[in-house]
Amino acid sequence: MNKPSVANKQVGWLLEQAMKEPRHSSNAWPWLEAAHIVGQTRFVLHGRVHLQMLSRAWTEHAWKEVFAQLLRLALVPLGHLLQRLPLGNPGSSRVGALTPMPVPVHLTLLIEQSRAILVKESK
Repeated sequence: MNKPSVANKQVGWLLEQAMKEPRHSSNAWPWLEAAHIVGQTRFVLHGRVHLQMLSRAWTEHAWKEVFAQLLRLALVPLGHLLQRLPLGNPGSSRVGALTPMPVPVHLTLLIEQSRAILVKESK
């Protein structure tokens, strides 16, 4: 049996944090964006994060975000096939789908927090 990769565990943990947020809380989005940054170079994780973003946007009736996530879900296979992924992009509609960028500080902190917790749990 294959052990889950570190990235898989980290994305899973970040998505769990997002799901703990109340239905209409905007606090879920930083967790989702951090998960996107961690998982975007792995096809399955990348798609999984966008599905969670789509689900959250649908729940919030955030129709602009729903449309953005549908577009991004369509682009995931193409981006991986062509190896054209905008690294650092948080995956939400607040940034263009093809815009690479440095990882924002607030997302870097969430990513580091998830890594530290997983390291602590593995000991």
